[in-house]
Amino acid sequence: MIFLKSCRDMNRHRFLRTLSQNPPSFRRLGLAAVALGLFFLACPTQYGQATGKPGSVVVYLENPRVASQFQVDSEAVRTLFRQGLLRLCHTQSVVQAWREALGVQPSDTVGIKISTTAGPLMATRLALVRAIVDSLIESGLAPSQIIVWDKFEDDLRNSGYLPAPTELRCRVASVIPETGFDPHRYYVNELWGKLIWGDLLFRGTRPSAGQWRWELEHPAEASGGISSEDPSTSNRSFYARLATQICTKIVHVPVLVDHPSVGFLGCLADLALGIVDNSRRFLSEGIWGDPAIPEILSQDFVRTRTVLHVLDCLMIQYGGGPRCAPQYTYPLGGIYLSRDPVAIDSTVRARLETWRREAKLPPLGPRTRYIETAARYGLGIADPSKIELIALP
Repeated sequence: MIFLKSCRDMNRHRFLRTLSQNPPSFRRLGLAAVALGLFFLACPTQYGQATGKPGSVVVYLENPRVASQFQVDSEAVRTLFRQGLLRLCHTQSVVQAWREALGVQPSDTVGIKISTTAGPLMATRLALVRAIVDSLIESGLAPSQIIVWDKFEDDLRNSGYLPAPTELRCRVASVIPETGFDPHRYYVNELWGKLIWGDLLFRGTRPSAGQWRWELEHPAEASGGISSEDPSTSNRSFYARLATQICTKIVHVPVLVDHPSVGFLGCLADLALGIVDNSRRFLSEGIWGDPAIPEILSQDFVRTRTVLHVLDCLMIQYGGGPRCAPQYTYPLGGIYLSRDPVAIDSTVRARLETWRREAKLPPLGPRTRYIETAARYGLGIADPSKIELIALP
């Protein structure tokens, strides 16, 4: 019984890894095999509620009337989110959805990671964030226990999230420069990157806004010809304190926006690049965030704290990113919800390819191979035949 309880307390990836690292003796092999079988048969699917089918669950809702001219119907968005949340969690109550299905308790501090990289027209919609905040408060969480955040203060300010809108009723915070990075939690990659202002180990003065933005948006300058002997470089990427120390649960709400180095800023790329510093080195041509993106997200504290992904597809951008390019936008009026970031990214990638083909844009190609790598790392399901897509009217 103790062994079975330990099975329920870890996900499948960690369970298999534990068995491989601690192989049972020949005498106990039969018991371990039986327990493993029971674990896979009896436990809910890792990335969604049990539905009788293997794999991951993605709930999506689309209503083109919700979005028009970069504006959205706030009440309609609220309805879409609540419907999606209740269907994903198989409950009739927001309280049950957050507390029982997603494990968010009133004692938690919930960080809502949004995306403001593309600028004010293509940042995570305030209406969607407000709907999530209101549902968390309805579930019993105090507004002081909710933090809406993104990596850069400048992007949050430009997108209207700073100063914090009063209708959000909660705190809005940036990683850079406000809350910073955790010096004790970091990811090491063989690539060395040139440090810029905002990185934990950077030593120097803040450059002008224009110079800093240029450095930030030119990843080719981050890794080519860099020596490990140079004190202005590092092969470490430190995790945001919001993810390691401040927030006990994370709800990720990115926007479907094209990106030249990683295909698009979906659930995987947006969270990985937004949760660590010194990340430009992963965006150079030929690297395409692989395997850095899945490796960054493979840390146990990231996996266990991230309880829900809500992809904002109210307005989508299929080309010209990561900054807003209105000619490549489309008012889809949709949101995708899942506990599995790989399943969402795999699903929307196929749609992006269709839109890009119709616009005579080149295919995403190898730039999104990190999605398959993430599946191999146990972060989710990429195989469409193993993803249960639930469309709500």
